[in-house]
Amino acid sequence: MLIGYFDAAIYVTLTAISFVFLNRLMGQINPVVALFAMSFFAIVNFNLMSLNQLKATYIACFNNKLLYLIMSGSLALDWICMLYSSYITDPFVSMSALFIFLAVIGVIQVFAKNKSIASFISIIMLIMSVFILYFGYRVNASEKLGLGIILGGVAGSAFYIYIVSSKELVKRSNLSTLQVLATRFWILFIGAAYFLPYHNLLAIIANNIVSLVIISYASLIVPIYFNQQAIKKLGSTVTALCISYVPPVTYLFYVIYNHNLIWSNVVVCIIITSALILAQGKRS
Repeated sequence: MLIGYFDAAIYVTLTAISFVFLNRLMGQINPVVALFAMSFFAIVNFNLMSLNQLKATYIACFNNKLLYLIMSGSLALDWICMLYSSYITDPFVSMSALFIFLAVIGVIQVFAKNKSIASFISIIMLIMSVFILYFGYRVNASEKLGLGIILGGVAGSAFYIYIVSSKELVKRSNLSTLQVLATRFWILFIGAAYFLPYHNLLAIIANNIVSLVIISYASLIVPIYFNQQAIKKLGSTVTALCISYVPPVTYLFYVIYNHNLIWSNVVVCIIITSALILAQGKRS
């Protein structure tokens, strides 16, 4: 079981670090190019890992076309919103908004079933967290805090749709996690390819290839593996509680990287983390 916590810690750490550096990368490279390259590396990696099952995988997706489109389309929306949210504000805002909205939807589902006061209080706490994030968190004047929160919230809502639809696809088609991973980035890849600046694409990728490879594996590929390992060893409930620490760990690395500790932001970080941990407990 201890190894399971180690897996969860690696997932949290890699996710936090990757989005801090993704924020920096977005200042140097077109976000569409980043999405294109990251989804390409993810597709190649997961298709190679499930090479012996590819035919059955894509037949299953073809037989469940609408469900597959919902799954991969919602994941594409999640990543687009997360990337642009991180681009216009700092990674803590993006991560916090994503996890808050994801938790709100989950707790509302729980409240709809049990009508418990505890679930209702969790919903109120999470909604208050959004206002605390907007009014209490300090960012640079050039950063768009409100739009960053909205995009992060859309990302969290889209991610919830992805979770539900991917679970249903696995149930209907008896696909493994690896098979789902092999197919889920195609819409993101195709969508990004449509909007690419082809006139200087090769130069952009060549100048940033090392950063793109590292961020692709650190944000899309390796964390997913350790997250699945944590779920396998700890169960979904404990893992859900563990990943609630992604926003504060993201802020920690953001402070270390930028050498800029703002104590009011630390307070906001603690409040939001507490609300997320309590909410994850109610969701389980």
